[in-house]
Amino acid sequence: MLNLTDPEAPPLSAAPAPSKPTPRQPAVAPPKPVSPPLTAAAEPTPRAHAVEKIRTTYKRLSDAAVDLNAASDELAKPIQIWESALKKLNLGVPAWFEISSGGDEGDWWNRSVGYTKLKDRWGIALRTREGCSFHPEGGVEEELWAFNEAPRWMRIESVGKLPELLDALLKQAEETTQKIRAKTGQANELADAISRVADDQAALTKGR
Repeated sequence: MLNLTDPEAPPLSAAPAPSKPTPRQPAVAPPKPVSPPLTAAAEPTPRAHAVEKIRTTYKRLSDAAVDLNAASDELAKPIQIWESALKKLNLGVPAWFEISSGGDEGDWWNRSVGYTKLKDRWGIALRTREGCSFHPEGGVEEELWAFNEAPRWMRIESVGKLPELLDALLKQAEETTQKIRAKTGQANELADAISRVADDQAALTKGR
């Protein structure tokens, strides 16, 4: 058999064995940032709490004051209408209607709504009076306000009593009319008497 192998040729080296695949390393996730430990929110100090409460309450009070003044202005309008209507009558007589009263052991007080002269004009007014029955020499203490200048609580209390004030004015006007007429007769008698005396004296003077 023919040997095709060259005796002088270097021996053939064996083919390298296939390399084994390198096992793939599992992917490693990057480390997560470590958050600082949570701490409880700081409790507000009593002083900070008080300051915040003052700020909030004052803001609400400011809004309430605006509403209160607006409501007071609205209440003043119908009172002005009442005063204008009464002024047209030229009554010239005061009248009062008692709203509330009380007392204890001789001391007494009352509150009233009225129509009277205030300085140089007539208008609806509110007043308080107090005194002592055992010591009348001490006099009566009285405070008087134009309706729209009186304390608000008094305005609220009295506004519903205006119809009763109108009745009191009617009664006072009728009684004053009767008194004027009664005194007018007396005044006429006195006027007639002084007229006769004057005429007699004039005649005597003329006859001299």
